[in-house]
Amino acid sequence: MGKRLPEIKQREDGRYEIKVTVGRNKRRSVYGKTETEVRKKARQLLEEAAKFNLSNISKMTVRTYMTNWLLTVKKPDLKPGSYDRVEQSVNYQILPYIGDIQISALNANDIQNMINELLVKLSYSTVKKAYNNLNACMELAVIRGEIVKNPVKGVRLPSAKNKEKKNVTAYTPGEIAAIVEEAKRTYSNGAPVYRYGYLIILLLNTGMREGEPLYLKWEDIDLEKRRLYVHGNVVEVKNREKNAASKYVIIEQETPKTDKSTRYIPLNDNAIDALEHLRSIIRDNHHVIATKNHTHVSPRKVYKTMESILDRCGITGKTNLVHALRHTFATTLIRNGTDIKVVSEILGHEDVSTTLKVYHHVVDEQKESAVTQLDNLY
Repeated sequence: MGKRLPEIKQREDGRYEIKVTVGRNKRRSVYGKTETEVRKKARQLLEEAAKFNLSNISKMTVRTYMTNWLLTVKKPDLKPGSYDRVEQSVNYQILPYIGDIQISALNANDIQNMINELLVKLSYSTVKKAYNNLNACMELAVIRGEIVKNPVKGVRLPSAKNKEKKNVTAYTPGEIAAIVEEAKRTYSNGAPVYRYGYLIILLLNTGMREGEPLYLKWEDIDLEKRRLYVHGNVVEVKNREKNAASKYVIIEQETPKTDKSTRYIPLNDNAIDALEHLRSIIRDNHHVIATKNHTHVSPRKVYKTMESILDRCGITGKTNLVHALRHTFATTLIRNGTDIKVVSEILGHEDVSTTLKVYHHVVDEQKESAVTQLDNLY
């Protein structure tokens, strides 16, 4: 493409930005850590947009339109992990049902039938994401004048209140004791059985999301103040490089999941002990968690470690094996009387309503035990 790119500017946050025109004179901002990266992204965006013939939109299928929407609207705006999830939602929950319908012919009945079928076999949250993604795409098409009205507006998505609330998976005190003992197990020569065993204990005592400790540097740990600072996470995303040797690639995300995710977590004795053992086992001067080759650890490797520990302990029937450590941490704090707002801040939730929603069953337990305390007063 011989078209000259606009001027690249550096933002206050250090990233570089370039604004390019795609579609019907629509301006899109593209960001990157370097000028080379942002220039490459901008050219890719323009190339994809050039393939999109706006004069034939009425004849386009939903598949063609949404694929372009993913590439030109969502991809430049989302972090890789978030983009992977949106792409999966579109490819697996939307396109198999309505992908071959022309966008001008798509109506509310088509979408309602899709939603109804999805609700039979998938979780409410998965269906809601598909609904939201389709709605966002169609709403943009209306704003651009490419379709007359948004057919999603005529679709009824059942309220979440009508879905049975599911309690989060947490480990019992007995299971916790067994997990900790197994995570610390050593061979006869004193070498640890699990390279990342003490990471499991660290997660159990800090409530971090599973990708957050994989990002930690030793400079993020203040043992004097007994604090751990969370600034980002490590995720495994789809490898989009041409002719890539592997399907997935591990990347650092310097920006956390939410603004509240940038936080500090107080360290108890168990967490400090886990960190000291990790330092002696991992032996990396920069990262708290690393492979023997001093590279990032895959979240899947942590999952496999947890799976092995649970298997040795004879603990079965659990879901979200590693994330359940976070739920166990939060559940334990709430049951021991910690203010829900404090729990919310430690977890890095966007607001306390999220914490209340996730741990509603534990809060309900506390309500019942709280009022019984009045029995001894008069």
